[in-house]
Amino acid sequence: MPHRCIPLLRQTGFRGALFLALAAGALAGTARAEAGRSVAAEQAFVEQGVDVDVTAGNANQARDQAILQAQREALARLFRKLTPAADGRQPPTVSQGELEALVAGFELEQERASSVRYVGRFTVRFRPTAVRQLLQQNGVRYAEMVGKPALVLPLDATGAEPALWTDGPWRQAWSQIGLVDGLVPVALVPPDPADQNELPAKAALTPDATVLAHIAARHGAGQVVVARLEGDAAKGYQLTLSTFVPGEGLSPAETVPQSAFVPRPLPTAADTQAPAAGAAAPPPLPAALGLAVATVVDRVEEGWKRRVVVDAHQSGQVAVRVPLTDLTTLVEVRRRLAGVPMVTQVDTSALKTTEALLTLTVLGDVGHLKTALAQRDLVLSEMDAAPVPTPGAAPGAVPASASATPAEVRYQISLAVAPS
Repeated sequence: MPHRCIPLLRQTGFRGALFLALAAGALAGTARAEAGRSVAAEQAFVEQGVDVDVTAGNANQARDQAILQAQREALARLFRKLTPAADGRQPPTVSQGELEALVAGFELEQERASSVRYVGRFTVRFRPTAVRQLLQQNGVRYAEMVGKPALVLPLDATGAEPALWTDGPWRQAWSQIGLVDGLVPVALVPPDPADQNELPAKAALTPDATVLAHIAARHGAGQVVVARLEGDAAKGYQLTLSTFVPGEGLSPAETVPQSAFVPRPLPTAADTQAPAAGAAAPPPLPAALGLAVATVVDRVEEGWKRRVVVDAHQSGQVAVRVPLTDLTTLVEVRRRLAGVPMVTQVDTSALKTTEALLTLTVLGDVGHLKTALAQRDLVLSEMDAAPVPTPGAAPGAVPASASATPAEVRYQISLAVAPS
């Protein structure tokens, strides 16, 4: 990652030379860390469990067609995973040659074959840069940042008294789902006495942002969703979702009637883990509860994509100040920035012992950037004395051709501190 010169350094003599030497070494270590993080980021471009069943003239033809079909199905799944459904976009049409250029490789999970039939399950890995170029060339907004887990609090309000931590049909419905292929892992809040003491069931009917912030911090979650279920199987159910996201706060409650539940199949725990020896099969639950779970998962995923969407049409630069107590702060900030896909470049504009000025090249607006940074435990805050924005530029951004100067610094980045 390129680094500009350091024009604002005010250190002189031996102390300044030592600071510069330490800074150069620290930033070199940051570059190595960023390279490692890029490998982890590629997991967003992997599709697992792609099933195909092909019959052809002979076994070889069936296998070749199955591989091509698996790659096309994987690309369609990847498109659905990365793009906001609200945009209503369809996957770009690609030729076989273009598809092969997008695929980095594939692995066979399992297979069965006969003389004319091939049944297999594949893992397909895509080239991130090639996929990004395809989406950007077709004007498709997308998200690729893998978020921290979204923890669900299943509040059962179908009876006379609300239930949150006790075992019941609504909690059982959540315990039966497996690992969902998405940008945000969705899971139950694990049992924790501190959570149960701070958030009893009746209090969850009107959730408090401070309490949810504590739960998120205790479990390292990127968001906490209170999913209140009301109604019954005969008259129909209704969901009320209250979502807390660090850096955003508690969103207004969203009500979803059963008629708007999402008919989306989800993997079960039995699909992703072997049952314990002698364990009894889980009890059958009303089908509507499975649809309710799928609806919450869908709302979480789509909300996440809206929050961190990458939009090539909103490319710009954001100048930020990083207060420093020592060089490790700068190293850690840059390491975490490397895990934010919408930040495509980080340049050091100025460096002093007390602060660093960075210029971030961003695909998207500052609102999305703030949420994305919060997922990497970075706080983006606005500084005083903000200048007049450039006409036509994204809020908080300066034209990509401009160089950030101290007068243009509107924002500050600091390391997040867990709420007390």
